[in-house]
Amino acid sequence: MNNLEKLRAAQPLVICYTNDVVKNFTANGLLSLGASPAMSEAPEEAYDMLTAAKALLINIGTLTKEREQDILKIAKTANQLGKPIIFDPVAVGASQYRKDFCKKFLNEIKVTVIKGNASEILTLINSDTKMKGTDSDNSLDSVSIAKEAFEHFNTAIVITGKEDIIAQNERIFKLSNGSSLLAKITGAGCLLGAIVASFVESEDPSINALIEAVSLYNIAAEQAEQISAGPGTFKVELLNALYNITFETYVQYHNKQEV
Repeated sequence: MNNLEKLRAAQPLVICYTNDVVKNFTANGLLSLGASPAMSEAPEEAYDMLTAAKALLINIGTLTKEREQDILKIAKTANQLGKPIIFDPVAVGASQYRKDFCKKFLNEIKVTVIKGNASEILTLINSDTKMKGTDSDNSLDSVSIAKEAFEHFNTAIVITGKEDIIAQNERIFKLSNGSSLLAKITGAGCLLGAIVASFVESEDPSINALIEAVSLYNIAAEQAEQISAGPGTFKVELLNALYNITFETYVQYHNKQEV
């Protein structure tokens, strides 16, 4: 049984501490693919929720001072239970506040996957990096950044962009599926982080599971674009495509290259 079939059979619970802008879309995307989302933000229930969960997504898109300790407490509970953590340092290069929190988080928490665009990942290893909001610098060498980040943090790295880069256990792959319309809707990258969480089986995930998660999502986006009139209908059709995608479609259309 492949990873997608396992996911749909198990309907794993994925705990999402994510930003206010994308909660509904993230939940619907996970449901469409076959997982079970919970937008749990209370440290008081973290142990119970995470005991039943497959993984935890931490997304700092709407980070506030009040939420910092909650995020850390929930993540430490996940570490205690041995649950994988997918960390999405949204717009970390846009402010010193975000840089400081991410540094603290990564110093105190064991993460399984760090997912972000090239500018975000570069900021984590070079705090002088500047960003304009969530935008990434397309001129950056994503392969080199992924390699350096993997060596620095000793954890799987997923860099999103025109081409996606995955680094794990000394191997790096470049993935070339996707749609330009993903950049025209809010929450596309945030949903991908949640989908990666739904595919991760342990605190040392296989690179094949990461490749499958990212490629399935991007192939679904390609299919959605073909029948969309623009960003509005694309968002709806992306959910439909995630619902209908099969492993056979992934095998037929995924475009990967080891680098």
